Amino acid sequence: MRQSTIEPAVLLKEIDAFLPEYLNEVVDFAGYLRQKKQEKSLDEAGAYKEMAADIEREQEASEWCGAYFGPVRNK
Repeated sequence: MRQSTIEPAVLLKEIDAFLPEYLNEVVDFAGYLRQKKQEKSLDEAGAYKEMAADIEREQEASEWCGAYFGPVRNK
């Protein structure tokens, strides 16, 4: 994902330049982006939970890590 290099003050200046009839569209778009971010977070959390519930895959990952990094001792 590309990191933003735009400062919030620049964005606010751009928004101030909009005609009033477009401000509702800006607010709607901001809401859309907020919802998109929330859905992405929920999707990622669900994918991690699903992956962790796959016992066979977790066992394979554990074996791979053990072979690569050596055995892990539980304290």
